[in-house]
Amino acid sequence: MACPLSAILNPVDGSAQTNPLPATGDDDEVDATISEASTEINYERMPDEEVLGFNTPTKHRPSPPNTAPGTEKFAKRGIIPPVILSPIQGSLYDRRVTTSPTLAPVLPIPPPRNPLHHLADDPPPPSHETNPRRRFSIFNALLNYPELTLEFSKQLEIEDLISLYAISKEFHFLVNGRFTAMILGQAKGKASESSKTFIFRCYKSLCMRDPARRLNESKPDELRFIPSFRWLRMILFREAVVDDILRSLAADGHRVPKQTRLTIKKIWFTIDISDNARRIGLMHNTTFWSSKDLFLATMFFLKLDMRLTHPTAGNGEIGLRKMLLGQRSLSMLAKVLKREEMRTQVDMLRMIVRFNYEPPRHRQMDIMGVPSHEIGKLQYEGWGAKSTKFIQIDELVMREAVKRRLNLQDYYVDMMIYGYINKKTFQDIRTPMPKQEDGIEEDGEDDNSSENEEANSERLRAQHGRKGARRCS
Repeated sequence: MACPLSAILNPVDGSAQTNPLPATGDDDEVDATISEASTEINYERMPDEEVLGFNTPTKHRPSPPNTAPGTEKFAKRGIIPPVILSPIQGSLYDRRVTTSPTLAPVLPIPPPRNPLHHLADDPPPPSHETNPRRRFSIFNALLNYPELTLEFSKQLEIEDLISLYAISKEFHFLVNGRFTAMILGQAKGKASESSKTFIFRCYKSLCMRDPARRLNESKPDELRFIPSFRWLRMILFREAVVDDILRSLAADGHRVPKQTRLTIKKIWFTIDISDNARRIGLMHNTTFWSSKDLFLATMFFLKLDMRLTHPTAGNGEIGLRKMLLGQRSLSMLAKVLKREEMRTQVDMLRMIVRFNYEPPRHRQMDIMGVPSHEIGKLQYEGWGAKSTKFIQIDELVMREAVKRRLNLQDYYVDMMIYGYINKKTFQDIRTPMPKQEDGIEEDGEDDNSSENEEANSERLRAQHGRKGARRCS
């Protein structure tokens, strides 16, 4: 539909009608159409507001001072251009649509649905492909409740939690506001003892600045340090390594009490200290290292000697135990007990070279594949950064026990026979180990196993006696 010419030419009085536009060509049809359109509309009967809604001539309505630059030549002719192309007023099509008497077609009202057949007439629910705006996500709904979201995150593994934190934008910002609560909740639920032993404040390299930008209480000008995913991954790894150590010892028959798990973690925490002064100061702390911990640590060292050397044919050599405890981590000890590392003599020699080998004439050359800067460095403070030798952890435990006058040498025999002989019946424990997470048997379980074994033997004797009586009869 073409634009009506009344929107282009709007004469108001007769003078405007007697002064048509100058002809730009010899098109008579256009001039006739203009004259017919001007005579059909009676502008005298229209109110002023409706007349001003169209483009009125400039002689009756002067233009404002800030008019468009292209309107002056049209004002000389006696009209204003139909549309001033301005981005504020919109496009030409939109302006014509808004002034048109027929804005949009009226859609027919659909007939009412039959209430008796509403179940059969209901279409199936739209899928996520056809209606993506109305699909429901239980995870997005769960994000509206931060407490439930944190409880939900405790059920995830550490790798899945990190992936979710990296992928989901909503979960990322929700966790950033409660990062410390989330990490400590994960640590308490999955590794409670390790979170209390390996305190995150002692591992600054595994911490991060608070993403919520909370200030430090002691230093108001700095952001506080909070535990990160690296610290959480570290304590979970150490929890698994300690379990592997105890499980490997128990599989070979060297059982230890259940409380030894916490003692081994304290041993690992002491090994992390890189100088003797702080190690000795920590050993003097009776809150951290109690007398019971010193007793269990001594039993653990004794069980390691029994495992790494033959209990009867061995010559009492403790060099292998000292070398494994002199490493920077107890993960090497767990791998050796599981027979994953040091399976050949060459591997053992390489470990000796790294630990305490000192060549008489060192020519800065590699020895058996060990780099020159790693030869004999594990026995010094800072793992080679200083020239003072370490006091090994077993020697620190022995010194502290002597200082406290615990007389642990009186209990060596009890430590050796623990886990092999029942205390009540003084019989060997030959029953297989029960399947437990820690792989450790308690005294009560040993008693029950011996009693069950005696009951089974009595039943077998009674059955054989009955069979012999029947044969004699």
